[in-house]
Amino acid sequence: MRKILGIFFIITFWINTSNAFEEGQNVYLNACGSDPNKYFNSPLIINNILFEAPNKIVKLEESKYEREFQTLATSTINLSGKKITINLSNFRDVVIINEKGNTLEDRRVSGATSIYEIKHQGKVVAWGVGWHKHCKEGYAHVDFTAFRLFVPHLDDGEIKIQNKLIKLKINQVEEALIDSDTLILADGININGNSGASTYYYHGASFFEVDNKNGINFDLEFEELNKKIDIYKLNPALILSTLAKYKQVAKLNDYTKNNFDKIYEDLNNNYWWDVWDGYFIIVIENENEIVNKFLETLKKLSITYEKREKLYEAKLYYAVPKDEVEVVKKNCLSNDGYKDIFELIGNCYPWHSSWMVHSIGGEPNY
Repeated sequence: MRKILGIFFIITFWINTSNAFEEGQNVYLNACGSDPNKYFNSPLIINNILFEAPNKIVKLEESKYEREFQTLATSTINLSGKKITINLSNFRDVVIINEKGNTLEDRRVSGATSIYEIKHQGKVVAWGVGWHKHCKEGYAHVDFTAFRLFVPHLDDGEIKIQNKLIKLKINQVEEALIDSDTLILADGININGNSGASTYYYHGASFFEVDNKNGINFDLEFEELNKKIDIYKLNPALILSTLAKYKQVAKLNDYTKNNFDKIYEDLNNNYWWDVWDGYFIIVIENENEIVNKFLETLKKLSITYEKREKLYEAKLYYAVPKDEVEVVKKNCLSNDGYKDIFELIGNCYPWHSSWMVHSIGGEPNY
């Protein structure tokens, strides 16, 4: 028995030493956690937008971060004839330099990462470092739960590096992106519920623009966004959330009336119901009036606290009972048009009103 255990120990030790790797070999992390314990032979690629750069093993010696070998990854962007290079050593240390070797950015990443190139029309326009903390075994609707985006751009002829920490979402929105001169990406934002347990983590999408002239632009007007993404190719809940954020009442009204059953199929399958409690976390005009009207609408639709508790007890967290949806549908479609977004939410999305109300966003209500 001791002999067998000894052989097993020797085999195990051999597999887990640097002897399993070679100097010059490329390894990848595939954004799988901030402290991955395995490496991949092929890069992570997402929809011809994100490409993982290789981490080349440069020494078969333990790194200062206690990994079994030392690595270097690199990528270059050509910006109006000027080369900017990012180097990542030992999965942690980021240095961005210009073609003269001057340091533009020097940062230590809090966990192990690769360089992830962001490409637009075949050219690298930005980089990112980060990971998905659950390796997409949970929260699969977002591609990175932490992603530090670096965008080089020219400011009066001088190269600047703009960076932003986001939760990168590509797969869920890729079909809606329209090819244009600049790249549109999405931040997977949280939509608050009425408690931490009912918050929709990473479910929302805040679109932003990336280019090497202006850097990162989170302040897109609806007219700009509407030219660069086909909003109606998003899933129904994200269409609602996006239109609500930009307070597009007429478009919300039309989309709701033309797609009511399809919308509720998506909501019932993928988003738990959570009735807004009437408390605003953003600054809003006529707050008391809006809250009172909303509570009146719930009463008209017989949506009571007791009824909600029974659904919780029955563990019906997602699908609202069909008879309740039919009541909402009849009520919602009985009005030719809603001029106020809160009136529309109360009459057409009372069960999912937290999703709708908290999608609007705005200045925090301190």
